[in-house]
Amino acid sequence: GADWSQGRPPPPPRQGGYNLPRVNTPRGGAYPRLQHLRVPGEGGIHSPFDDPGASPPLEPLEPGRPPPPWKVLRSHNGNLPIYVKLRKGGVEAVTHIRHFFGDVEHMRKELAKVCESPVRVRAGRFEVRGLHSWKIKEWLVSLGM
Repeated sequence: GADWSQGRPPPPPRQGGYNLPRVNTPRGGAYPRLQHLRVPGEGGIHSPFDDPGASPPLEPLEPGRPPPPWKVLRSHNGNLPIYVKLRKGGVEAVTHIRHFFGDVEHMRKELAKVCESPVRVRAGRFEVRGLHSWKIKEWLVSLGM
């Protein structure tokens, strides 16, 4: 038979090569989310809703305007912390805003103007009645958040 003095002998050659051993590759978690760190202005790949002529991110639409007395931080993967909760069997929508600091009452009034809807202040979040995530995100991006 085969020479076992050097350990296990290599298998005989076969058409199409060999199946390589499976290495542990991550299936979920942080790896697939790395595309969220992409800056819309960089690289030639644009998602369908990226406006190629838009100003770079984190830059206010009106540079002369003074910044508001509050700030909204982005989540760890670079998204705005705006979430929609459906209640009463999906009949009622509530939009939550988190990770804000500064003048809470000023932000609540501005938010109520933008959404034209009542805004409640909860522990660590704002609650806006209705489905306003798109409106709020556009507004915060226009302020350079």
